[in-house]
Amino acid sequence: MTKVALALMVTLWPVSAYGQAALRAVIIVRHGEKATTAKENPPLSAAGEARAQALMSALRDAGVTTIITTEQRRTRDTGTPLLAMLHREGVVVPTSPDRQQHARAVARAVREAGGTVLVIDHQLTMPLIIAELGGPSVPTVYDVEFSNLYILLPADSTRLQLIRSHYGEPDPPHGAGCHISPVSPP
Repeated sequence: MTKVALALMVTLWPVSAYGQAALRAVIIVRHGEKATTAKENPPLSAAGEARAQALMSALRDAGVTTIITTEQRRTRDTGTPLLAMLHREGVVVPTSPDRQQHARAVARAVREAGGTVLVIDHQLTMPLIIAELGGPSVPTVYDVEFSNLYILLPADSTRLQLIRSHYGEPDPPHGAGCHISPVSPP
């Protein structure tokens, strides 16, 4: 086989029939810790900014091709260091009062992007997004959990494998006062 043919095969292999890059992996995280000073659309706290830096360090060599966030500042700020390092612009999928509708919109954006996609979203929608992408059921994370890093990988032509890991500083232990907020604040 000639070098040109081999190079062409390597170049074309990850492309789907529709000309889009095939989906290689989806990485899903919650935004970093938010500041408590602003009630509406809060920025990241110092711990959240440190988590955003940790996310950049953890994924700098992961081959991320697209970063999807919501319009909320905390999701965008969590992705900013990695976006800047990769010299990319993020894709914003606005939140919706209907969480399932939002999860479907994010899943559609992931499929359209192809490649290795990082999704930075919210506590209550992460399990819905994983399910919409065909992944297994995962529990909603507690309010104090920010370190979860979910990776969806194709297991075969019909199933996705979920790997759960962590990044940045460990979350505090779950105490008796640990809960899941039923509504994500703005």
